Amino acid sequence: MKKGKLIFTTLMFFLVSVILVGCSSKSSNKENSTVSIAKVGKVKEDKSLYKLLPSRIKKSGEIKNGIDDAYPPMDFKNSNGKLTGFDIDVDKALAAKLGVKINNIPTDWDGIIPSLQSKKFDMVLSAMGITAERAKAVSFSKPYFNGGMTIIVNKKVTNVKKIKSLSDLKGKTVGVQAGAQAIVDRVDAIKGVKQVKKYDSATLALQDLANKRIAAYVDDFEVANYYMQKVPGTYSKVVLNIKEPYGIAFRKNDKQLQKAVQKAMDSLKKDGTLTKISKKWFDYDVYK
Repeated sequence: MKKGKLIFTTLMFFLVSVILVGCSSKSSNKENSTVSIAKVGKVKEDKSLYKLLPSRIKKSGEIKNGIDDAYPPMDFKNSNGKLTGFDIDVDKALAAKLGVKINNIPTDWDGIIPSLQSKKFDMVLSAMGITAERAKAVSFSKPYFNGGMTIIVNKKVTNVKKIKSLSDLKGKTVGVQAGAQAIVDRVDAIKGVKQVKKYDSATLALQDLANKRIAAYVDDFEVANYYMQKVPGTYSKVVLNIKEPYGIAFRKNDKQLQKAVQKAMDSLKKDGTLTKISKKWFDYDVYK
């Protein structure tokens, strides 16, 4: 009886030792964890930032992020169907810095804020412009990117050189992307504009522009540059002195997660990671 008890005790001691060694090994690996991002480099976890995360995030090991997966070059699917873009690289770096995974959940843009509020995901890092109207429903991080408004025209149309500002769109049919609310509002406010056509994607709008169904398309400069490089010689652009800051959106009561993410973003900016991501996608540093 005593012998059996001794064997049992020895076995339990062995199992506990194995578990403790395994936990120690996991902790050691986590402490030294790094993630390599193509053309950006390695991003190392900051343990002090991981400690700031809400317990639910630590337990699940991931942050769920709502995205628009059809907004190149910010968030889109490449020819292999894999998510890529500026924001995707930013959230990879953010995940690495915090020591968790980020699970990107493609969502219809019109419903992205209600989906955030209903806890379908934890945040929205997806080229969301910071507006007073949106700020009523969500809490924003500090701006992590400044978009710039651009008018795109068809080079083959006469008199397009006369279009130098939004007011020059008077009497014309103008295309905008339906989800880009800040741009939609500005174009809607143009006095005398003939019609504002709202599109589900930049691709559809630019097809209509190439076929002369609209006189101009207004969008952020990074989107304009991306598409103009795809079809050189088709379009020209006028960059306006109108900036649109992008922020990461959170539920208003999710302050702990917002704080952790903000500190991680501040760290990524300070150590030059965001600059490297910017140069990868835009060939220059948007943070200067």
